[in-house]
Amino acid sequence: MDIDIDEIVALYSDTVYRAALTCLRDPHEAEDVVSEVMIKYFTVCGRLEIRDQEHLKAWFIRVAVNRCRDILKSARYRKTAALEEERAVSAGMSSGMGEEELDLKKALSQLDEKYRTVIYLYYYEQYKTEEIASLLKIPKGTVVSRLARAREKLKGLLSDEEMST
Repeated sequence: MDIDIDEIVALYSDTVYRAALTCLRDPHEAEDVVSEVMIKYFTVCGRLEIRDQEHLKAWFIRVAVNRCRDILKSARYRKTAALEEERAVSAGMSSGMGEEELDLKKALSQLDEKYRTVIYLYYYEQYKTEEIASLLKIPKGTVVSRLARAREKLKGLLSDEEMST
């Protein structure tokens, strides 16, 4: 596959950003992940065996999710995550988001990273459960159960939100 640097960045930076933002819930950290993933791609692209653009997209998402997991494990991130999350919710309130969209975003932000990731890949990137299992290197049954649990948790969070208003 011969694609130049500008095309790669244009095609995949938004996907990497959305995946990172879903995992980290911090736009600045997500931007850093995009930069790191792009740099990694350009340093190893000669050694990758990429069959097609779907395979390349999956590679970008896989690397982004792995980098996000490394960040989430870091002590620095665990100490600053609560403050950043509060800022993100406040920014949503002032950005003119609809109330339903803000409620959904808030509910999604309360899910564990493992649930947010499968929700993102399934609903936003429209991957099938088999593809998500391959991307995350987990069994298909685990993906299916995480999706089911995530939906249940979202339903509970959204109904709790509805009751409190």
